[in-house]
Amino acid sequence: MTEPGRSRWRAAVRRISLRERREAIVAVLSHWNRHQAVRIVGAMLAAWLLGSTGIHLAERGNNPAFNTWTESFYSVWVMLFSGLDTPPGTTAGRLLSMIVLGAGVGLAGLFTGTVASILVERQLRRSDVANFEMDDHLVLCNWGPRGLAWIREVHSKIIQNKRPVVIIHDETEQILLPDKQDDPAFNDVYIVKGDTTNEVVLRRARVPGAHSVVILTDDRQGTYADGKTILTCIAIRDICRGGGQPNIAVECQNPNNHHRLLKAGADEVISSDELGLRLLARTALYHGMTRVYQELLTVGRDANEMYLFPVPEELVGRDFVEVSSMFLRHRDGKRSCLLIGLQRGEEMILNPIGTEAGPIEADDQLILLSRVFLAGTQALPTVPPITPTRPSD
Repeated sequence: MTEPGRSRWRAAVRRISLRERREAIVAVLSHWNRHQAVRIVGAMLAAWLLGSTGIHLAERGNNPAFNTWTESFYSVWVMLFSGLDTPPGTTAGRLLSMIVLGAGVGLAGLFTGTVASILVERQLRRSDVANFEMDDHLVLCNWGPRGLAWIREVHSKIIQNKRPVVIIHDETEQILLPDKQDDPAFNDVYIVKGDTTNEVVLRRARVPGAHSVVILTDDRQGTYADGKTILTCIAIRDICRGGGQPNIAVECQNPNNHHRLLKAGADEVISSDELGLRLLARTALYHGMTRVYQELLTVGRDANEMYLFPVPEELVGRDFVEVSSMFLRHRDGKRSCLLIGLQRGEEMILNPIGTEAGPIEADDQLILLSRVFLAGTQALPTVPPITPTRPSD
């Protein structure tokens, strides 16, 4: 090989070697970062043991603080975290003390920074959904004190298949969530910062693929809160155009805006003030009714709730009384339920009288009172049992 060829070969070897060393250093640092807290503790112990050994060998016989191994280990430990107590008398001891002091300051600062970064990273993992491919989740638009209670309800222990919750709010510092160690209901909760009327923000929260979107009243808007809710509904409808749209349930401040919210794209409109007023009226006329409604609205292990269930093909064309008796005869477990009505399009038929409901139609939904949610893949608790031929909505 000629001399120019050897030079090129050596240069190539050096470049490869340099690249390998760089990759090795990056790999080591990456591995360090993954286990940084443990590594820092290990480095502290190494500095303590090596420093104690070196200073003891250099100072024994000249300094009472380092005469014995016990005294040396104690003195160097104090030196690492609080500074010199008894200065060394030899040159070697002083040099080693300087190294130990520098290592102590650096490791203490690095440990503090690592703990802080772990806490920040933990919060970011909870908060940032920009890199997640979510689907069939729950989206909560706007934030307020009611948000905590809402999350606890949708993540109640009785709920078997808990859906992730994504919160959209423009002032994320207001969202103070309990730690998941203290309250498991907040184990799968994420936050997207931004305006709920912004289509880009809604796409970041994966709204088109969500199971449901709940829009709370933004109390900061005052009397214009329903206006922001309407704009949010329109934005959701626009980004979901041409595809499936999640169910949109909105909180209404002014009951007079009910029809406007529906026109904007809301599927369900809830007015807290209106519902509260009606409940007060009912309890004034019939004492104790608040406990009944509270039972129906509470998600609990033994609480009864109402569910909508698609009509299986085997029940299409049958009479309401016949189907009700099929449910009524099954009383063998917690899956037992009562048929109390039908949802037919926009019409809700509760406790139908005579032939008011007529034959059950294919597009009807059964309104069932039950302690547990009925899975669409299981046989209905009827006598005889009915196995649905299509999945529930």
